[in-house]
Amino acid sequence: MNNKKKILIGSRKSNLAKVQTSLVLRKLQRLEIGNFLVKYILSRGDKINYATFKLEGGKSLFTKELDTLLINGKIDLAIHSAKDIPADINKEITIAAFLKREDARDVLVTKNLNIRNIFELDENFNFGSSSPRRINYLKNLNPTVKIKNLRGNVESRIKKITEGNLDGTLLALAGLKRLKLNYDNINFIKVPRSVILPAPGQGAIAIMCRKNDREIIKVCKKIDDPNTRITVNAERAFIKEINGNCFTPLAAFARVYGKKLIIRGRLFSEDGKYFSEKKVVGDVKDSEKIGKLCAIKVLKDLNK
Repeated sequence: MNNKKKILIGSRKSNLAKVQTSLVLRKLQRLEIGNFLVKYILSRGDKINYATFKLEGGKSLFTKELDTLLINGKIDLAIHSAKDIPADINKEITIAAFLKREDARDVLVTKNLNIRNIFELDENFNFGSSSPRRINYLKNLNPTVKIKNLRGNVESRIKKITEGNLDGTLLALAGLKRLKLNYDNINFIKVPRSVILPAPGQGAIAIMCRKNDREIIKVCKKIDDPNTRITVNAERAFIKEINGNCFTPLAAFARVYGKKLIIRGRLFSEDGKYFSEKKVVGDVKDSEKIGKLCAIKVLKDLNK
């Protein structure tokens, strides 16, 4: 690969997607292996309402167009939030690299500046979210909360809070940090993972390419973070074993400690009244098996 070769990168048009793409771009440019051009697209998932979003398959709509562009050779790389990538991906493409994971915790975003932690929500707190994971966690922590549907990019969701339409929501800390957002009239409260487990892949940026593009895969390996790959692979194996998608109320988070991998996974019942959470420890080389085993334990417990 020479310096004159054009390498096309595909990304969504949201501000967060652009920031994430710039993080990848900077790492790639340091390698001095080509001229990178970025193509931004407005995905179908960004354009449709919630009912249509659910009917047509959810988060796969955020990645589908870029997947198609990859397969058809219109772009060479696609940049995604790892948590947006479905458990099953097209056999012609692969996740070639993960950047080092950002803090995976959720953040309670509320206009109530007096709240110090997520256990202090007022009765009938108007909580906005379309995430089954976040909704079920909140309902278990505080059964009096009122759930309001909320979708959109990070900035538009915060705007709903500042305008007074909602009392609060949960957002990914990683996105807030990357966007460097700052509001004087909004209270941002980090939620410990011991209270709310993140979505599988949360905080990680994934780089996808064609499975047969050995040249690009070789390049991506140079910026791949091994620990992030190990942990996200375990979390994705957890989703796959459950046969979950973005409408499944599940959570999972894995960490590497030396040569050991620890994963915690949770699955709520369909009505949200019950849940099972399990922890599995194993060797890092067996990350996907460990994620799968955690899912098996959770399913067995929940289906008693």
